[in-house]
Amino acid sequence: MLLCTVVKGNPLRAFNNPLNGKTIDLFLVAEESNSQMSNLEFGLLKTALNNIAIETNPVGSSPYFGVYFFGATTQLHVVAPFKTSSASMVKTYLDQKQYTMTQSNPSTLVSALTLVESDCALHCRQSVPRVTVVLSTAPSSSAEVAVRQLENNRGMIVIFVGIGSGANAAVVNQLASHPARFYALRVGSMYELVLSAQHIGSVAADVPRLLSINQPLSISSTTSGVYYIVQLNTFPYVTMNDTIVMFASNCPNCQVFGSLSEPNPISENTVPNLNFRSFYAGAGFPNTLYYFRIPRNTARFFVSLRSNGMSAVSILFDIFTLPEMLST
Repeated sequence: MLLCTVVKGNPLRAFNNPLNGKTIDLFLVAEESNSQMSNLEFGLLKTALNNIAIETNPVGSSPYFGVYFFGATTQLHVVAPFKTSSASMVKTYLDQKQYTMTQSNPSTLVSALTLVESDCALHCRQSVPRVTVVLSTAPSSSAEVAVRQLENNRGMIVIFVGIGSGANAAVVNQLASHPARFYALRVGSMYELVLSAQHIGSVAADVPRLLSINQPLSISSTTSGVYYIVQLNTFPYVTMNDTIVMFASNCPNCQVFGSLSEPNPISENTVPNLNFRSFYAGAGFPNTLYYFRIPRNTARFFVSLRSNGMSAVSILFDIFTLPEMLST
């Protein structure tokens, strides 16, 4: 009989994941529908964008930024081209951006996300977390397909921030990546957006890097008690039936945590996986294989390994689909 861990948890603090290496590919997408925004509010929007960039650019970090405005002019406005490499350069670009009166047939969020996907396809880095932060005063569910394409095609996490009374909570939740309780945010005004910018940047910085199924990951050295966290895109695999995710590691005494609801699963918010078996690889070296059962139509799965200080740690994920008679 195959046993699998079921995980529940609660929100936790911001987290520092060594596997992220202080890197992020961050796309900032802002709606400037100036029929609903004064010149002062537009200035506050730019301030919030700058503060988000600052939060994701600590000393020693290597971010890539891109800033895109939609909703005022017919054409999208690329304020800061993707691969802008510092928050100070983002500020320089934002300072040059002027308030624009809304034109007929303004650009849409869908067109902005399409451009983000194109830029990411050309320039996003391997093994770096990919995050899009959308700031919108009037989000529309028509953008959902574009959001899901970004997630599935580019491994993107979309943090959606609804601003003001025109940002319907259900639509904001629909457009944000899973889990929405972390990635769907609502603020009451541009003033509140500025106050929340540091938190938004922190959430973006805490997004784990994406790891593919059957993609080996080697960690040359680890620190005892520290969590090494990745996310899996399970959408291509989990369709009709429940699925078993298998996690193999050569660290026999490391704890492993998995969650569908916690982007950074650790002991304070997640139960460790006790459903495992040991096996021996080359030269009789001990390895451990963990099993997780995840439900159908799951798009993201988050896994962490709590190190015991071992060097040369290797991990690998595999996956198989349960027969219909064994699915829930």
